[in-house]
Amino acid sequence: MISGILLAAGESSRMRGAFKPLLKWGKRTVIGECVHQMRNSQLAEIFVVLGHREMEIRQSLAGSGVQYAINDDYQRGMLSSIKTGLSMLSPNEDAALIALVDQPMITKEIINKLIEAFYAGDKGIALPAYQGKHGHPIIVAAKYFDDIMQLNENSTEGMRGFIAEHRNDTLEVPVDSPAVIEDIDIPEDYERLSKQVEPIYEYHKWHP
Repeated sequence: MISGILLAAGESSRMRGAFKPLLKWGKRTVIGECVHQMRNSQLAEIFVVLGHREMEIRQSLAGSGVQYAINDDYQRGMLSSIKTGLSMLSPNEDAALIALVDQPMITKEIINKLIEAFYAGDKGIALPAYQGKHGHPIIVAAKYFDDIMQLNENSTEGMRGFIAEHRNDTLEVPVDSPAVIEDIDIPEDYERLSKQVEPIYEYHKWHP
C-alpha cells in the first residue's frame, strides 16, 4: 500500500502575513482541498505533518480522518518534515506519496495516475511531468526510506539532490495538467490560482 504525507509545517514566510494552509480555496481551505483530494484517491492513509500554527490547522481539519505527525524542528526546512512523516509510516508500506500543502490544484486523478504508474513500472521513484518539467507530488519506494532519514538537513540539495542521484531509478509520469509544476509561493500566486477554482464550484452549484 501507499500512504500520503502532506507537508504543512512551514510558516508561509513569503506570503507577506497570510498563512497558506488556511486561505480560502473554493468551498474549502487550501489544506482542506489537499486533504479532500488525497482522501478520495487510492492512498491508504493520510499523514499531515504540522508545525507552525499546529492547533489552528488541527481544528480546521476536525473530522477529516487524517493522522498527524508533529515536526518540532519545522524551521529546519522541508526535509525535516519529510523525515517526520516517514517516521510515522507502517513497515508494510510499499511507498509514500509526498505532497505539498501549497498545491491544492492536485486532483485525486493525478494522484491515482502516479500510483498506478508506480505499480505498473519497476522504478523506485515516480514523479509527474508536465511538458517535460518535473513536479510534485512524488512517490518514493519504501526501500529508500532509511536513506532519506539519513540525509543531511543542512544540505541545500535535500530531496532534489536525492532524486538527481537516483535518476536511473526514477519514472517520469506525463500528466496533462500544469498543476504539478505550480504552487502557491507568494500572494500573487494565490490570487491567480484561486480565481481558477471559483468558476468550477459555481458550475457544480448549478449543475449537480
